[in-house]
Amino acid sequence: MTLHSATRRLCYAGLAAGAGMPPTAASPVRRIRGVVFDMDGTLTLPQSNFIGRMRRELAVPDGTDVLAHAASLEAKARLAAEQLIKQIEDEAMLTMEMQPGLETLVEFLEAHQLPKAILTRNNRDTVQHFLALREPHHRFDPLVTRDFLPPKPAPDPLLHIARTWGIAPEELLMVGDHLDDLACARAAGAASVLLRNPKNAHFEPNADRSVHRLDDIIPLLQNGFCVERADPSS
Repeated sequence: MTLHSATRRLCYAGLAAGAGMPPTAASPVRRIRGVVFDMDGTLTLPQSNFIGRMRRELAVPDGTDVLAHAASLEAKARLAAEQLIKQIEDEAMLTMEMQPGLETLVEFLEAHQLPKAILTRNNRDTVQHFLALREPHHRFDPLVTRDFLPPKPAPDPLLHIARTWGIAPEELLMVGDHLDDLACARAAGAASVLLRNPKNAHFEPNADRSVHRLDDIIPLLQNGFCVERADPSS
């Protein structure tokens, strides 16, 4: 069920010299002024189901978020759960691999002076490990981990990034591989891109756009695109 039957079109102008809007473009027209990335499965290749392992070993009920389940436990059990989550994340960190197209996209963003941030439900040690594997001059800032509360899918961390950069949430592009990323973007008013993989096609209806590789995002930014939004005035 949807809250609003009517929609409005929000269009983003392209960055390329002379790039116009698509023929069906309608106001309001904005530009993407910053790109926010999920990390696991987005900046890095998807790994074996370490989230599934967490769910099994912590006996997380179906439909319950792993971090929310850990936070709901009594102090001693919560500490043990948090330690187990961190242990599984640390093991997964050691086999981390970069997504195809990442460097090409990063170089494009830097050439156009578009800031980059990481928004993840992982821990800060894993984020720092990811950054250490990459070119040191490629800067992501801010780095928003699960220490920021409430975490995605709440819009709060994405709104925090928008405030940090001094731009409107509607001028952000959120890139991720999970429903949490898309829901966070939609709640914040940002545009979203789903990075497709063999297991997440069912999330595609919740995304504004979807791509197979990270560098497939470049044409969207170069040429512009439009998204549909529920019209709150209807």
